[in-house]
Formats: sequence, C-alpha cells, structure tokens
Amino acid sequence: MPINRFFVILNATAGRGAAAAFGPRLREELEAAGVEHLIVQTQRRGHAAELAESAARAGWPAVVAVGGDGTVHEVVNGLMRAAGDGPSTPLGIIAVGSGNDFAKLAGVPANSMAALARLSVAEPRAVDVGSVNGQWFSNGVGIGLDAQVAIEVDRRRRFRGMAMYLNALARVLRAFRPRRMRLELDGVLVSDLPMTLVTIANGGRHGGGFWICPDARIDDGALDICACDALGTAGILRFLPRVMRGTHVGASCVHMHQARRVRITSSDPLPVHADGEIIAEDARELDIVIHPGRLRVLV
Repeated sequence: MPINRFFVILNATAGRGAAAAFGPRLREELEAAGVEHLIVQTQRRGHAAELAESAARAGWPAVVAVGGDGTVHEVVNGLMRAAGDGPSTPLGIIAVGSGNDFAKLAGVPANSMAALARLSVAEPRAVDVGSVNGQWFSNGVGIGLDAQVAIEVDRRRRFRGMAMYLNALARVLRAFRPRRMRLELDGVLVSDLPMTLVTIANGGRHGGGFWICPDARIDDGALDICACDALGTAGILRFLPRVMRGTHVGASCVHMHQARRVRITSSDPLPVHADGEIIAEDARELDIVIHPGRLRVLV
C-alpha cells in the first residue's frame, strides 16, 4: 500500500545550493498532492541522522532524504539506529547532490521532480546495508588514497564536481604513501602488504562516477572488495581512469574479493571514509559487516 505521510529532511547545502532552490517547489508539490508531511532543514553535520532517528521512533511511516550521498548517509544512520535489529523505516530519496551514487544504484529516478512524484506510489525495496566500527553505510567504505582525497575535498570546496576531485587528488599525490594493511575476509588472512587503497563496497559506483567494484549489488548479501597494491604516482594516474570505466578489474595490481565480514588492521594511521563522509584520519582497526535486507528504500 502506498505511503501518504512523509517526514522530509532537507539539506539546503547539498548540490551547491540545488537543494535549497528545490525547497519551495518541494513544499508546493507535497501540498498539492494532499499528503501529510513535515519538512525540516538540517542545521549542522549530524543533524540529519538525529532527525531521522527521532522521526522513525515517532512512528513516521517514511523518512525522505533531500540532498546528496552525504545526506543519505546520515539519514541511513539515523534510521538504522532506530530500527534496532529489525528492518528500517522506509527511506525515500530525492537526489539533489553532486554524485548521488546510492540513489542511482537503488533505482531512484535521477530527476528530482520525477523522484518526488514517485514517492506517492513507491513501494519499499529491501536492500543491504553495511556497518563499520558501529557506524552504518549504504554504499561503501574506502581506506587509503580515496579517503585521503575525500579529506582534502572536505577541506577545500572552491571547485565543483570533477574539478574539485582533481584539485584534491593533485594535492594528495604530492605526499601520498601507501599504508600497510592486514586484510582478513570472513576470518581468513588474504594479504598483509602496503596498499594504495582498499574499497569495501555494497554498491558498484562511488565518488560520483568511479566503478571501483563494478560487480557489486546492493541486494546480494555480500560485500565486494577491491584491494590495489602499492603504486607510485605514475601508476596511480594510469589506474584512476580505468576505475572510472570499471576496466581496472583484471589488472595485475588489483585484487577483487567478496565477503560478509572484513577486518583491516594496521600499524599505520589509516584515512577512512564511508559513503564519502570522513569517519577517521588515523584508524588502526576496522570491522566491516554486511547486513542483508535491513534497509528499505522507496522506489
């Protein structure tokens, strides 16, 4: 049965103002549709998670994230905290961010107006969700190079899209060195070597267009892992264009795996992101687990 009550979380900073510009139209369309709704705008980092958890505990039948992957990440954390050991309150997504990777993978319409219109007839789809050291993620966790670039992007936001990424990458490469990582999959040691990066993926697309784990599926009950051996600057620059197309799989420096649980330890401080959001700059132990079918997404 279609849902007709929505708690809407709007991140006005998403999409470099696109979400804020969409706000009046969002309110107008929901009112015209005659559905009960409450729109709340986030005020700070972490606020979306707090709002989502409170809404789910208060009995709202659906919580809608209006923003990008970072907004979805926070809302998912709030919904999963409220869910305990059960399935989440249904998550609606209106994607108005820069990358919108998870929304695309889940089957949410890319056009914001189409996504809004779809809410009134959407049905919950059960998909997998992951956890890393007690935090939830919808799409994936990155350790190493991509996390260091994400940290640099977070510090310097003068550019947009690929220009922002390339500027951050250039800065990171000046001093980047691979970190040694001990990688265990489902309790089995598979490597203990310096790595350029390790990505643990629920979905296949990351960073607004990098198909780093192209075979990953958000409803297969497994994590896909891409581990890349230590590379120098020239090797990294050859590697990244292939990742954008997903053609890096099969390269001698790339090792692809699947598992339900991943453990990474290191004597080096590890930069880590989840869904593009920085969760650590100096982690030394990571425990990453897939939780099949726990997240429900309206599509």
